[in-house]
Amino acid sequence: MKYGLLLLLLVGTMLQAQVYKSVDANGNVIFTDVPDDNAEEVIIDIAPSYTAPEILPPITAEELSPEAEPQFEELAIPRYRVSISSPAQNEAIHNPESVTVTAKVSPTLNVLRADKLVFKLDGKAIGTPQTGTESILTGLERGSHILLVSVVDKNGKVIKSSKSVLFHIHRRSVAR
Repeated sequence: MKYGLLLLLLVGTMLQAQVYKSVDANGNVIFTDVPDDNAEEVIIDIAPSYTAPEILPPITAEELSPEAEPQFEELAIPRYRVSISSPAQNEAIHNPESVTVTAKVSPTLNVLRADKLVFKLDGKAIGTPQTGTESILTGLERGSHILLVSVVDKNGKVIKSSKSVLFHIHRRSVAR
């Protein structure tokens, strides 16, 4: 540790002094701070300096309050086209364990706006708003059902809805 510090001090003082370069009779290059008749002065570039960035004070509780939040410009609402591609209109499904509902959205959902899809079966939301375009329905009762898919914003406000799709579940009768 002592030698490392001594070397650092020595190098630091050498960088501030003039340096000369010469070649001896055997062809060895010699650097020194003593000028010689055959020596030439070496210009050493000074290493670039570094300026530390300004350290900002900590954020206070008042700065974190909702009133202090920066106001961002609202992003424009995309012109969505939403449709249900599966199941098809008036499709009859026999004895399903589950039914996969597939929606098409164009353009893709805007993640910066936090837009999501809400799937509804017979007027009731299925699960929570999601970014995926598929939902799996299980435990469907026999009979006719109506599906609807809506694009909602981060507050749950409906932006665009698909046309409703009517499909039918057929099950074997228990009486047979």
